[in-house]
Amino acid sequence: MYHKGLYHLFYQYNPFGPLWRKNITWAHSVSHDLINWAHLDHALHPIDSFDINGCWSGSITFLDGNNPVILYTGIDSQDRQVQNLAVPKNLSDPLLTEWSKSPHNPLMIPTNGLKPDLFRDPTTAWLGPDKIWRVIVGAEIDGKGMAILYKSRDFVKWNRTNNPLHSSAKSIMWECPDFFPVSLGSTNGVDFSYDQDQSDIKHFLKVSFNSRDYYILGKYDPKTDDFVVESDFLDAGSDLRLDYGKFYASKSFYDSAKKRRILWSWVNESDSDADSVKKGWSGLQFFPRSMVLSESGRQLIQWPIKEIEKLRSNEVDLQYENLKGGSVFEISGVTASQADVEVTFDVEGLEYAELFDTSWVDPQLLCSQKNASVGGKVGPFGLLVLASNDLTEQTAIFFHVFRSSDKYVVLMCSDQSRSSLWEGLDKTTYGAFVDLDPSKEKITLRSLIDHSIVESFGGEGRTCITARVYPKMAIDKEAHLYAFNYGSESITISKLGAWSMKSAQFVSMEKMSGIWVIGVLFSVLFSHGTEASYHGQRSSHYPSSQGQPYRTAFHFQPPKNWMNGPMYYKGVYHLFYQYNPDSAVWGNITWAHSISFDLVNWIHLDIALNPTDPYDINGCWSGSATILPGEKPAILYTGSDTRKRQVQNLAVPKNLSDSFLTEWLKSPNNPSMSPVDDIDPDLFRDPTTAWRGPDGIWRVIVGAQIDGKGMAILYKSRDFVKWNRTKNPLHSSTKTKMWECPDFYPVGVNTTDGKDHSADQVQDQFNTKYVLKASFHDQDHYVVGKYVPKTDAYEVESDFLDAGLDLRYDYGKFYASKTFYDSAKKRRILWGWVTESDTQLDDKNKGWSGLQSIPRSIVLGKSGRQLVQWPIKEIEKLRRKEVFNLHDKELKGGSVFEVSGVMASQADVEVSVDVRGKKKVEIFDPSWADPQLLCSQKNVSVRGKVGPFGLFVLASKDLTEQTAIFFRLFRSSEKYVVLMCSDQSR
Repeated sequence: MYHKGLYHLFYQYNPFGPLWRKNITWAHSVSHDLINWAHLDHALHPIDSFDINGCWSGSITFLDGNNPVILYTGIDSQDRQVQNLAVPKNLSDPLLTEWSKSPHNPLMIPTNGLKPDLFRDPTTAWLGPDKIWRVIVGAEIDGKGMAILYKSRDFVKWNRTNNPLHSSAKSIMWECPDFFPVSLGSTNGVDFSYDQDQSDIKHFLKVSFNSRDYYILGKYDPKTDDFVVESDFLDAGSDLRLDYGKFYASKSFYDSAKKRRILWSWVNESDSDADSVKKGWSGLQFFPRSMVLSESGRQLIQWPIKEIEKLRSNEVDLQYENLKGGSVFEISGVTASQADVEVTFDVEGLEYAELFDTSWVDPQLLCSQKNASVGGKVGPFGLLVLASNDLTEQTAIFFHVFRSSDKYVVLMCSDQSRSSLWEGLDKTTYGAFVDLDPSKEKITLRSLIDHSIVESFGGEGRTCITARVYPKMAIDKEAHLYAFNYGSESITISKLGAWSMKSAQFVSMEKMSGIWVIGVLFSVLFSHGTEASYHGQRSSHYPSSQGQPYRTAFHFQPPKNWMNGPMYYKGVYHLFYQYNPDSAVWGNITWAHSISFDLVNWIHLDIALNPTDPYDINGCWSGSATILPGEKPAILYTGSDTRKRQVQNLAVPKNLSDSFLTEWLKSPNNPSMSPVDDIDPDLFRDPTTAWRGPDGIWRVIVGAQIDGKGMAILYKSRDFVKWNRTKNPLHSSTKTKMWECPDFYPVGVNTTDGKDHSADQVQDQFNTKYVLKASFHDQDHYVVGKYVPKTDAYEVESDFLDAGLDLRYDYGKFYASKTFYDSAKKRRILWGWVTESDTQLDDKNKGWSGLQSIPRSIVLGKSGRQLVQWPIKEIEKLRRKEVFNLHDKELKGGSVFEVSGVMASQADVEVSVDVRGKKKVEIFDPSWADPQLLCSQKNVSVRGKVGPFGLFVLASKDLTEQTAIFFRLFRSSEKYVVLMCSDQSR
């Protein structure tokens, strides 16, 4: 289904093995483009009396208010097939990760002639003009396959109608029925709506039986529920099928975002159960296809959705290549095991085509008899895919043209008879007739090749054949791709386009050890344990920590190269950050964009902002996101314009229904703020998150330097487009230079909850303080004070001094930080950029530079004088079983104790120290005003009284290399002084 900007795929899955078992669950994955997928926790588990033996197939329906619900078949405690209802637990969650089963389950049970083992797979329901819901369920009664019709006013109490929607004595049990409208003369899909004229609408009924998916077309009367078909199921070669190959239990849905109907289908295996157990996986979904009614109105046309073209690379283009009889031509330059091929054949010598025998009614049998090795007149011609160099192995996708008394007959075949040297495989040859006249149009073929699956589309999608093959020799780089013509008449390739296909990305958003069977260009993924992940394990686009010992495992880092404004929006965390897509050093800065549902695992999306316009042509620099009324996010960012002036610009989402906010539009009114009057065009950047005052006017601050003073220039706006500079800055300091990346936000006194700028959260000004952070001299300094929203007066408790006593977020490698308010968990979260300690040459060799700190929650300390930070709790999901737990361990002076049993290069360590002998501590010299200098002078090798004590991390066995994190205690005349150091000297 498509819901609030995301595509959801629910599928039957055995979490414990690759074979069918009773413990079938509803697995769940989501995507924003139907190519790259995130695997979520399972949606439905067989744990209740009405589904204890399995959660089987079903469908999604949208009720009033665009609320999705699931109707599914459960196998109950008596092994009966019953129909059940589930609803989302939290509709504000765009991922719909949790589902609640109805207390009224089961809603439909097998009574009145229904066999308890032949009653399953409810369709998407539809609402009739009488405002009553309808749904059909597959069944078999008295040897007839049928679609039993149920009705309901409330979607809970369902009543069976006297007659099924349709039935056929020529078929057996109907599995996975599908019923939906199709439009005559339009390439758009349509959904159920009976408020419109039905004259240009037909209805489609698909049923699965005998391991095939058949369909019929007809006219449906929504008032009487009569369905009059044009041609009924015959269980014969002339029946219409969605796909004539390895294809079953398909399901379509209406994509409201792009007004199209999309088809999914299960492709099962061609090897044995023993092979599946050995592989560890079984089954996949083919690539999603769009479906429309043909111009003739007699059949459906299918085509891979356009999104797949994003995976294309390295195009090979051929035109007017003549294939003489008996010739084979290699198509080189593409990855033949993972490719997309489109070819148009110009057929000559049709008058010499073989005569068609009217007894040839079964195209699959005919393809077996006249396979690729049987030469003819006009054909066989087509493609040899997944072929070995010597053609010992090959899967042939081809056409054969025949001539009858009044027309030409085009046969399309997928010949697996020579697909593999392995024994014991299903090597069926599939075939179908293509509804086209080769004397009036050219014959086209498109094949999607993905290692062991070949999806082929003949006659621009009129006929589709899917093959599942397992070559022994023609795998990976040993696979070849050929065009061939084994007929006696010449064939011309008028146009051929072939592309190598990149791998799709997959991310695991759940804790799991098992086997995944899903995908897009569906490969099989394994996920062992819990890992912070950025991409699928098949994808090779991004470097990983393996083979790169310095690349981090659970800190956010771009896929590659050089590494702005985070936000939480509709259940998704968004991180925008400055990124150079071309190099691991500064330059060509864009706004990259990644999303997460837990701030731990991340999905990298397309770049949000590129430097393509006059006001940002030299770079899209830092900025912030603001949520406007109506839950509408907006970005204010610094652009470097054609004159290399720093100007402030606005961008808004292109599609607010897209929860991932993948596309952004820049304002036609840009730039919104320019460096005029006394503002230096080189020293004017990094707008904050804006806030609205009690007067309804928006405020934002921008970092600057004027007359040698760092400052936060304040701007105001009524419409978020036209901004006016105020007479005075929010704050400034003569002790500092240029303020980069300012941040300004409220914090609560004596509370662990975060605060936002909204009026209801900060109306209690007595218990609210405001933090102003500014980045300068490679450090992030902050002050705390009182802000009056009515007058914009900001009085600080202690000002910036650019000295050792200044408050800082972090006293190490930490800069250009940014906070955001997480409305879901009522907390303020801090990100900070961690720069590199090696050279630019090192960065180029590594291929990346920079990362983000672990997100930290940030609150005002109990004293009210400084902020307290702690890693967000979500990071604890990455902790494996605690392997070291120590209590009351005494460390005598001069001792070192190894903490064993953990992966020391990737760990989380918490330690509490009880300090004794406080009377013996060293005296603190009041001239020691700079703690960093003091840590250098009294580093870890300098012994003291109480300290240094702490941790050696990333240490070699002999301690030649070590990073020391330690404390020292001193005593002044009236108090103790605790010094914390991070010593990288060794």
